[in-house]
Amino acid sequence: MNPSLSNPMVSVVIRSYNRLSIVPELLEVCLSQDYANFEVVVVEQSENDLWEEYRASFERLDPRVRVIRSQPLGSAGAKNTGVLHSRGEIVLFIDDDDLPIGTTWISSHAKHYEDPLCVGVSGRCIKKPNERVPYKNPDAAYDRCLTYSFFLRGRDLTGIDRPKNPVEWLHGMNASIRRSYLVALGGWYPYVTNIDEHSFCFKLRRALLPGEYLMFDPEPVVLRQFDIPGGLGKRYLTLNRVLVNHLQYYHWVVADYFPLRFYGLYPFFMIYNFRFATRWFRTFSHYSDSRWMRWFGMKVGRRLYILQELLLYPVIVIRLLVQKKPEWSGHLDDIRPKPG
Repeated sequence: MNPSLSNPMVSVVIRSYNRLSIVPELLEVCLSQDYANFEVVVVEQSENDLWEEYRASFERLDPRVRVIRSQPLGSAGAKNTGVLHSRGEIVLFIDDDDLPIGTTWISSHAKHYEDPLCVGVSGRCIKKPNERVPYKNPDAAYDRCLTYSFFLRGRDLTGIDRPKNPVEWLHGMNASIRRSYLVALGGWYPYVTNIDEHSFCFKLRRALLPGEYLMFDPEPVVLRQFDIPGGLGKRYLTLNRVLVNHLQYYHWVVADYFPLRFYGLYPFFMIYNFRFATRWFRTFSHYSDSRWMRWFGMKVGRRLYILQELLLYPVIVIRLLVQKKPEWSGHLDDIRPKPG
């Protein structure tokens, strides 16, 4: 059984890429927390000229903060690196464009690990300060929060204001977990872009013993700052790139853990994938560099652009279906994997 952890050492892992100008504010909030037993590990992957611009300010940081400089590793690879360099019994993840609200963020996560059956905790995410529950049907949102759909898409809905125990997976940020599980199970598959949480969560669900659980707690709140550019730049990706990212998730992760469902219903998964990726693109993407958009304006041009990608979609699917999955050892210390 896991140990009961009272006042555990918490390693806050921050993934940062080309957004060094906003990291000091995040560090200031972390260092002002009411919890004392913690460290901050910044996985810093920015370009050299940007790093040199901010090097002096980082060299004067609090001793509790360590900066790990690295080549760009992707979202999953950066997590693996952060865990590898962490020293805490609990690892708490946050991205450089997110900001904890209040001074109890770390302690609100740490308190749950007094229960030896608690393996991981996800916190509440809001899009604006003092945000109320944003869902038209809060009860339905509560039921679906951090669950999987039939097509293995992780439902988020972490804007609810009630605790939920258990949940099926942990969010990629404002989520904490016992480090021992990360080490034993080997972290995240590093070749899936943007949809990286589930390559670990599928393993974790299978490894949990009877009674062990993951939970959602609305008390640790993080503000998601969608108006900040940079980072992974996924809000500026082409629809083609979004489709490829989602297809990689299905072919390289879902196919490993749910092969009968995936291949048995393959055409339906592919239709669902295009529908979901297109809806995401319409809702969140700021991409505008298409000839259709330049020629016909954003409204009509975007529709023509989506039609273009629909016609090309079968080619993308076939390419992913026959492409060999990049090999990875499955160990945290393999932070620079090479395709097989």
